[in-house]
Order: sequence, then structure tokens, then C-alpha cells
Amino acid sequence: MKKNKDLDINQILKYLNNEMSERELTEFKKLLNDEENLNEFKKYIITDHYIQLGKNDFDNQKAASSFQKHIQSTKSRTKIRKNRINNYLKYAAVFVGLIVGSALYYNNTFFGTDSTLNEVTLQLSDGSLETIQENELFKEIKNNDGTVVGIQEKGKIVYNNEKNNIAEAKPKINTLKVPYGRKFQLELSDGTTVHVNAGSTLKFPVHFVAGQVREVELSGEAYFEVARNEEAPFVVSTNGIKTEVLGTKFNVSSYADDSFSEVVLVEGSVGVFKNKGRFDKDTDQILKPNQKASLLKTGQNLNISTVKTENYTAWVDGILLFKNESFESIIKKLERSYDKKITVNYQKIKKEKFTGQFDVESIEDVLKTFKSNTFFNFTIKENEIIINP
Repeated sequence: MKKNKDLDINQILKYLNNEMSERELTEFKKLLNDEENLNEFKKYIITDHYIQLGKNDFDNQKAASSFQKHIQSTKSRTKIRKNRINNYLKYAAVFVGLIVGSALYYNNTFFGTDSTLNEVTLQLSDGSLETIQENELFKEIKNNDGTVVGIQEKGKIVYNNEKNNIAEAKPKINTLKVPYGRKFQLELSDGTTVHVNAGSTLKFPVHFVAGQVREVELSGEAYFEVARNEEAPFVVSTNGIKTEVLGTKFNVSSYADDSFSEVVLVEGSVGVFKNKGRFDKDTDQILKPNQKASLLKTGQNLNISTVKTENYTAWVDGILLFKNESFESIIKKLERSYDKKITVNYQKIKKEKFTGQFDVESIEDVLKTFKSNTFFNFTIKENEIIINP
């Protein structure tokens, strides 16, 4: 049998940074059918945000030394600890032309349902990576200097109040990554609470710099309850829309694979504007409660409409709520919520509208409910679902 070609390190980088096209992803999966390629992919993980290297001070010699030590320890190690990641490289090692880091986390897409897979991860400001196990009752989150910056209590991390820390000239950024099938909660150092939905990434400062704008960056979906601070507005940046507030509750959704970005206001008021520096009350839009601002990624103008906010925030309480929503849109949400790949080979059904509410049902039960209204067939094979006429 002809052997698949070897994995290319650039392919792994593209996969871990969600930069692969559908065709490239298909080819990548084929390569992982080869046991040697699969083991190589499991052995090393690439730092998710290696593109940030240029923004940080980087010690090449120290990184290369750490990398070499990891190679030696990997060769002698016969059993991998499965419950945590320890001493992840301070930065990805720029070594013989490769950007490689050591870790024990790898994606669940190809490797089944092992307990170490498909976990929430937290990348610290020094580049190290923590795996967040939601059964942890109490775990300290530390900077590379050993300073405790937050505490994990199961499905939530609470960061220390910034008033108890020395002011920093430049904020240290942490990155929370929540995979499909999971949700997570943060309490930022200013007291702001963020519920982060499945398939989302949130970048945020460990401590906000006093007197400066409090800014976070979101890819995916999150519900914000912003602690009020008249002197430091809170800004959420997404792909297309920025939202600026003083203190309020709102939902932001901007997944990379959606055709739109949107902001839904629950209470208070927010300023919404397209990507630029800051909100301008004379030229930009101000939302009132029960209003939604949406922007098509192919469009130029923000569209403001009146909505029922519970339709957009029910997910925070673990409820999947669909109101006259297209099956095509529902499928995306099911994929994120249940961590399943769903292929629809029935074009007609994609545009049909459905209404439903689910909480503890399995994905099989959800599909059976939809099937009772509009007939279709579906098969479930491990993590993949195929829908046919």
C-alpha cells in the first residue's frame, strides 16, 4: 500500500490556527490516516498564536534550549500524563526554520473522545498553555513569575481585582479558547462577567491599565455583563463591529464561518461602529434595549432592528432556542453545541424554517423533532452526522 506523504509543519500551523480551506482540511485528514503522521501530530503542538511572536521580546537561545530538552524528554517518556499541561514553552521556538512548541493538548477532531481532548485552553501572556479541566474545584492561574493572577473554580475563572496590583504600562494578554461542545465563564479583573459560547476565542488583559480603555477581542459568541466605569469605557472588538459601553449587558456574535456579525442589547446603552479607533456619538449608532445591530461581512452598513433578546441569550442558560430559523443556520449551532460535524445532502431543507426549544435533549432527539415536521433521513457515525432526503 502506498504511504501517505509526511505531514508538513506549515500544514499543522494552518490547522491549529483555523486557516485551512475545506479542500486543505480534507487532505489533512487523509494524511492523519497514516499512523506515523498521526503520532507525529500528537507528539507536538504548535503554539496557537505564534503570529504574535513579533510583538513580544523573544530569547532565541533559551527557546531553542527548551525545545531540545523537550525532544530528549519526549524520547525517554513512555507515558503521558493526561490531566494537565506543565511548563509549556515560554514562546514557540524558532528553531531550524520551524516554529514548534511542546504541549500535551491536541484537537479532538481526529482523535476520538479521550478525556484530555477537546478541552478549554488558556494561553497566558508568556505563551504558555494551560488546559482547563472543569472538574477542578480550585486551581491557581499564575503568570510566568509565579504571581497568582486568578482562580479557577470549575467552569469559571475569576481574575484578581486590578486595584490590588501594581499598575502596568502595557497590559498582559491572556487568550481563552472554548472548543465546540463546551461553554465557559470569566470574571475579568474589573468585575466584568463574560459567558463564552462554544467555538469561541476571547483575548483579554490580565489586568486593565488604569485610565485606559478596557478592550477585549472576540471571535465567536459571548454574553457580557460589564462592570460600570465612567473613566474607562469597555470595548469589544470583533470581525467587523466594535461595541463601546460604560456598563451594561449585551450579546456579541461574530463567528468566522457566519456571514454576519451582530450585537444585541439587553439593558443599558451601547455604541456600535465599524472597525476604527473609538465610538463617535455624532456619527455612529447607539443601541437601545431590545435592539440588534448586524453587519453582513460583505456589506457596508449596520442594520438596526428590534428583537426579543431572549432569542439571542438563551444559550447562556443552556437552552437552544430557534424561532423561525433556517435549517442551515440551525445546523451550524448544533455543530457548535454538540461538537458534531453535520453534512446536509438535501439542499431543499436548508432554507426551510423551524421553531423549537431544547436543553437536555441529545442531538439525535433534536433531529428527530425536526424530522417529525419535515421528513428527512439522518445517520450518526461517531462524531459525524449525515442528512439525506
